[in-house]
Amino acid sequence: CIVDDYVASKAEYFKRLWPVFEVFTACTRGIEVNLALMEAAKQRLMETSIREAKDAIVVDVMQASATFPDDERRIKEVIRGNGGEEPTNRIVKQMFVSLIGKMLMG
Repeated sequence: CIVDDYVASKAEYFKRLWPVFEVFTACTRGIEVNLALMEAAKQRLMETSIREAKDAIVVDVMQASATFPDDERRIKEVIRGNGGEEPTNRIVKQMFVSLIGKMLMG
Protein backbone atom coordinates (compact mmCIF):
# COMPACT_ATOMS: atom_id res chain seq x y z
CA CYS A 1 0.00 0.00 0.00
CA ILE A 2 1.15 3.52 -0.71
CA VAL A 3 0.65 5.78 2.29
CA ASP A 4 0.91 9.55 2.28
CA ASP A 5 1.92 9.79 5.95
CA TYR A 6 2.09 7.59 9.01
CA VAL A 7 1.01 10.42 11.34
CA ALA A 8 -2.77 10.16 11.64
CA SER A 9 -3.38 13.92 11.77
CA LYS A 10 -1.58 14.33 8.41
CA ALA A 11 -2.55 11.10 6.67
CA GLU A 12 -5.40 11.01 4.20
CA TYR A 13 -4.86 7.26 3.99
CA PHE A 14 -6.35 6.56 7.42
CA LYS A 15 -9.36 8.77 6.67
CA ARG A 16 -10.31 6.69 3.62
CA LEU A 17 -12.33 3.57 4.34
CA TRP A 18 -11.44 1.48 1.29
CA PRO A 19 -7.66 1.37 1.82
CA VAL A 20 -7.99 0.68 5.54
CA PHE A 21 -10.50 -2.09 4.84
CA GLU A 22 -8.23 -3.56 2.15
CA VAL A 23 -5.33 -3.77 4.63
CA PHE A 24 -7.63 -5.39 7.21
CA THR A 25 -8.81 -7.93 4.63
CA ALA A 26 -5.26 -8.74 3.54
CA CYS A 27 -4.15 -9.19 7.16
CA THR A 28 -7.01 -11.51 8.06
CA ARG A 29 -6.46 -13.60 4.92
CA GLY A 30 -2.70 -13.91 5.33
CA ILE A 31 -1.89 -11.81 2.27
CA GLU A 32 1.44 -10.00 2.42
CA VAL A 33 1.24 -6.23 2.66
CA ASN A 34 4.12 -3.97 1.68
CA LEU A 35 4.42 -0.32 2.61
CA ALA A 36 5.59 2.58 0.48
CA LEU A 37 5.67 5.94 2.24
CA MET A 38 5.75 9.27 0.48
CA GLU A 39 9.29 10.67 0.61
CA ALA A 40 8.63 13.50 3.10
CA ALA A 41 6.97 11.10 5.54
CA LYS A 42 9.77 8.59 5.10
CA GLN A 43 12.36 11.27 5.91
CA ARG A 44 10.48 12.20 9.12
CA LEU A 45 10.08 8.55 10.03
CA MET A 46 13.83 7.98 9.84
CA GLU A 47 14.26 10.72 12.44
CA THR A 48 11.83 9.24 14.97
CA SER A 49 11.63 6.27 17.31
CA ILE A 50 9.35 3.29 16.81
CA ARG A 51 7.46 4.31 19.95
CA GLU A 52 6.76 7.80 18.56
CA ALA A 53 5.75 6.33 15.21
CA LYS A 54 3.46 3.80 16.92
CA ASP A 55 1.77 6.55 18.93
CA ALA A 56 1.26 8.61 15.77
CA ILE A 57 -0.70 5.85 14.00
CA VAL A 58 -4.40 6.12 14.76
CA VAL A 59 -6.91 3.90 12.99
CA ASP A 60 -10.64 4.48 13.42
CA VAL A 61 -12.58 2.70 10.68
CA MET A 62 -15.92 4.07 11.80
CA GLN A 63 -14.65 7.63 11.30
CA ALA A 64 -13.19 6.80 7.89
CA SER A 65 -15.30 7.53 4.83
CA ALA A 66 -15.81 6.36 1.27
CA THR A 67 -16.60 8.48 -1.76
CA PHE A 68 -19.84 6.63 -2.33
CA PRO A 69 -22.23 6.40 0.66
CA ASP A 70 -23.41 2.94 -0.40
CA ASP A 71 -19.81 1.63 -0.34
CA GLU A 72 -19.30 3.14 3.11
CA ARG A 73 -22.49 1.59 4.45
CA ARG A 74 -21.67 -1.88 3.06
CA ILE A 75 -18.05 -1.88 4.26
CA LYS A 76 -19.07 -0.79 7.75
CA GLU A 77 -21.71 -3.55 7.81
CA VAL A 78 -19.00 -6.08 6.95
CA ILE A 79 -16.78 -4.67 9.71
CA ARG A 80 -19.59 -4.90 12.26
CA GLY A 81 -20.21 -8.49 11.13
CA ASN A 82 -16.53 -9.39 11.59
CA GLY A 83 -16.19 -8.46 15.23
CA GLY A 84 -16.63 -4.72 14.98
CA GLU A 85 -14.40 -1.71 14.84
CA GLU A 86 -12.03 -2.47 17.76
CA PRO A 87 -10.47 -5.62 16.27
CA THR A 88 -10.35 -4.01 12.83
CA ASN A 89 -8.60 -0.91 14.17
CA ARG A 90 -6.18 -3.06 16.21
CA ILE A 91 -5.27 -5.39 13.32
CA VAL A 92 -4.67 -2.52 10.89
CA LYS A 93 -2.62 -0.55 13.42
CA GLN A 94 -0.51 -3.62 14.28
CA MET A 95 0.20 -4.17 10.59
CA PHE A 96 1.33 -0.58 10.09
CA VAL A 97 3.46 -0.63 13.25
CA SER A 98 5.13 -3.80 12.00
CA LEU A 99 5.75 -2.37 8.53
CA ILE A 100 7.12 0.88 9.94
CA GLY A 101 9.34 -1.06 12.34
CA LYS A 102 10.80 -2.91 9.37
CA MET A 103 11.47 0.40 7.62
CA LEU A 104 13.21 1.77 10.69
CA MET A 105 15.35 -1.36 11.03
CA GLY A 106 16.59 -0.82 7.51
